[in-house]
Amino acid sequence: MKLYCSCLLIVSLAVLSGCVSMSGYKEASQRHYAYASGEEAATAAEWRDLASEFQEVIDTNTQGRFADNAQYAIASSWMWSIKTGDTEAPQEAIEAFHKLVRTYPNSPYVPHAYYWLGRCYDYIDKDYQAITQYQIVESRYADSELLEPSQLELARLYARRGYITRAETFYSHLINSSINQEIVSAASVELQALKSQEKQVVLPPKNREQTQAPIQTQTKPKSEPKPQLSASKPSTKGLDPESLTREFGLIAKTIVIDPGHGGKDPGALGKKLPHEKDIVLNISKKLRDVLIARGYTVLMTRDTNRFIPLRERTKFATYHRADLFLSIHANSSESPQPKGIETYYLDVNSTDKASEKIAARENANSGYSIQELESLLKGLIQESKSEDSRRLAGHIQQKLVQGTGAADRGVKHARFVVLIGANVPSILIETGFLSNPTEGKKLTTPSYQNKIATAIADGIDKFLEKTSETPFVESQSPKLAAKSIERE
Repeated sequence: MKLYCSCLLIVSLAVLSGCVSMSGYKEASQRHYAYASGEEAATAAEWRDLASEFQEVIDTNTQGRFADNAQYAIASSWMWSIKTGDTEAPQEAIEAFHKLVRTYPNSPYVPHAYYWLGRCYDYIDKDYQAITQYQIVESRYADSELLEPSQLELARLYARRGYITRAETFYSHLINSSINQEIVSAASVELQALKSQEKQVVLPPKNREQTQAPIQTQTKPKSEPKPQLSASKPSTKGLDPESLTREFGLIAKTIVIDPGHGGKDPGALGKKLPHEKDIVLNISKKLRDVLIARGYTVLMTRDTNRFIPLRERTKFATYHRADLFLSIHANSSESPQPKGIETYYLDVNSTDKASEKIAARENANSGYSIQELESLLKGLIQESKSEDSRRLAGHIQQKLVQGTGAADRGVKHARFVVLIGANVPSILIETGFLSNPTEGKKLTTPSYQNKIATAIADGIDKFLEKTSETPFVESQSPKLAAKSIERE
C-alpha cells in the first residue's frame, strides 16, 4: 500500500553548514533537503545512498557532536524511501530509530524517534508495539510538542482495537485542552464518527496518509511544527474486554519483560522440543500484548533471538525507569518426573538445594566474577525491594497455578544474577519443565502460552491493587501520576 509523505517534522542540519571538517555531512544534508522538499526527485536507490553517506559521518566519529543528527537523518531517509515503494524501508527505519535511542539516549531527537517508531509500527500493522511507543512519549516527554500528536494516534489505535472508552477519553481530552486547532478538529470529527459507529464490528482501513516522514532542512527551528492531521473516521470492532482496567482510558506503569536466554545461549533443552529461549520469547510476546491491552507500558529486553548478558538486563530496566521487572524462563531436570511452576525473588540465601541448583544454571556465563558477585550481594536485601518482590511473586504464582492447572511448586528465593541490581519489584518465573514430556509439550502450544501470559497479567493486576499507588491514573489528562488507595 502506498505511503504518502509530507513535511511534518523538520530536523536541522544548519548548525553544521559552517563546519568545514563536516563538509561531507553538509553536502548530504543539502541533498536530503532537496529530495525531501521535492526540489529533486529521488529514487529508492538514491535514498539508500544518502543513508549510507550519513552512516559514513557517524563511522568517522560515533560520539561526535553531530552524530545523533546523522543517525536521525538515516532514519528520516528510510522513512522517505517508503514512498518510493522500497519494501525494506519500514523495517530499516525502525532499526535506525531504535539505534538512535540506544546509542544517543540524551539526544533531543529521542522523543521524535519514539513518536516515529509508533508511526512505523502502525504502518506495518503492529498496533501494540505502536501503542507502546506513544505511551513512552506520553509518560516521559509530557512537555514535548509530540505529546498531543501521540495522544491523537493513541486514540486512533484504541478505537481500531476496540478500546472504546479509552479512545473517547483521549479524544475528549484533546478537544478540551489542545490549542492546536488541527488536532481539535481531527479529534472532534473522529470522536463523533466513533460514537456513531460503536455498534459496528469491523476494523477500519488505516489512513496511510497520516504516516508521514520526518524531513530535514538546513535551518534549525526552536520548535518543531505540529503535525498536519487529516480527519479520518475510525470504525471499531466489537469490544471483548479482558479486564475493567482496559476501559478506563488511563496510563499505566512501565513493566519490563525479560525473556530468558537467547542467541548463543539456548537455555534448557527438552527432548525433541524447541529451546527454552524460543518458548519463553513466545510467552513473553503474548504477555506483552495482554499487558498493553490492559493499559500498561511494556518493554522487552529482547524481542528477537539475540544474546544479552545477564548484567545488562536489569540495566535495561533501570534505564527505562521500570516499575516492575519480570524474567521469564522454563525449567529442566535430569529426571523427567519433576513438573510444575515456581516463582522466584532475589535473596542472599536459597530456599533449598534445588533452588540453589536452578540459580546456578541460570547464572551461567553471567559476566560477574566471584568477587563482584560477593560485593553485590552485601547490600542485596536493602536494595532489591525484596519484600515487594516476594509479594509480587506470591500473586503471580497463585494466578499461574489457578490459570494453568499446573503443579504448585511455590514461591522461592535464590541468588539470581538477572535480578541483581534492580531497584524495583523483580521476579523470575519458571513456567514449567521442558524435561517433563507432558508439560514440555504443553509449553510449546500457543493456547497454553496464552494461559500463562494471562495468569501473569492477572497476578500483576492483583499486586498493584495492594500497593500505595495504582497502576493507572484517573484525571482529566490521561497522562499524569498515580492516585493512592488504601492498603489491605
